[in-house]
Amino acid sequence: MPTFRGNHGVGVVNGMIYAVGGIVEGDHGTDVVERYDPGADQWTAAPPLPTTRAATSAAGLDGRLYVAGGLLDEDTDEHATDSVIAFDPREERWSPVASMLNPRARHRLVATGGHLYAIGGLRSFFQEAFATVERYSPKSDTWEPVRSMHQPRSLPGATVLADGRIVVVGGGPGPFQDRLSRHRTTEIYDPRTRRWRLLSTLLPTGRSSLACAPESEDRVLAISGSTVVDRAPTVDPGVLALKVPAA
Repeated sequence: MPTFRGNHGVGVVNGMIYAVGGIVEGDHGTDVVERYDPGADQWTAAPPLPTTRAATSAAGLDGRLYVAGGLLDEDTDEHATDSVIAFDPREERWSPVASMLNPRARHRLVATGGHLYAIGGLRSFFQEAFATVERYSPKSDTWEPVRSMHQPRSLPGATVLADGRIVVVGGGPGPFQDRLSRHRTTEIYDPRTRRWRLLSTLLPTGRSSLACAPESEDRVLAISGSTVVDRAPTVDPGVLALKVPAA
């Protein structure tokens, strides 16, 4: 990418990959948005966010890119926002939509079944992670709570299977300043039954700040992330695969 960044949001709209906001050199938030065209193998600048936004999450749905929550300023206590904005590539314009029910940062946003799901995260630096999950309907421009996860999670991995189920892996239970706390567990949410299933299969070591992606219809990858070795946070470059049980 043209801009070095971390703790940014990533979403796909119409085959284009968007990198949104994040933390840049000097631990400052940024409003920079860049998009990648896989066909041309090229990054280009997109219209910037209305304000800097770090530790946010993004997802594409029905031709629009949604960016939810995150940190809007340099507040050292990291008070999250509940605001949500949407980008329409046809108009090249950002606009606000309904705010989430809870302020969230270091959470995950995924899209499935015509809805967005905001999963876990933190309200501020000094509070426990959320186990709560809320769902957004673009048609009614409203958020509603759905069943909470079994465990609180900040910075988990999250992805969507071909059948629409959401898989959430690892993450930290908080408080955020507990740098050695990581989950080894995985949960699966089925939008049809509106229930979470906590799997008995565990990661070899706890991980947070990881990425997840489906490898096939019934296999999920847990990619890199932060783990703990000799009581010190360490970046793990390893990729793990999990065979997901049938619904």
